[in-house]
Amino acid sequence: MQLDIGAHDFEKGVKQPIRFDIEVMLEGAESPTRDEIDEVLDYEYLHSSIESAISKRHSLLETLAASILEEILLPEKAVAGVVCLTKLSPKGFEGKFGCSMAKVKPGRMT
Repeated sequence: MQLDIGAHDFEKGVKQPIRFDIEVMLEGAESPTRDEIDEVLDYEYLHSSIESAISKRHSLLETLAASILEEILLPEKAVAGVVCLTKLSPKGFEGKFGCSMAKVKPGRMT
């Protein structure tokens, strides 16, 4: 996804390619009884979580990741989540860099 993100003056107003890797851990590990979307947590909400978070500009990948993390943990079944954001071609650097954030709902996993 192309986003205007970055804390440096040379990044402001410039879209950069960002990769999103998101995982949600669910309570229990039962297989669906039917091969139907209503048998699982419909993860279309992940897309909505990203859209909500990018509706405003962020300077830091970390604040964007934290915002997404809060959103993806809203469903009752979600007990933990991981959000990894990667700048695919940061200006002035060879390679890629990013951040990963994880969170467990209090009292849900030990």
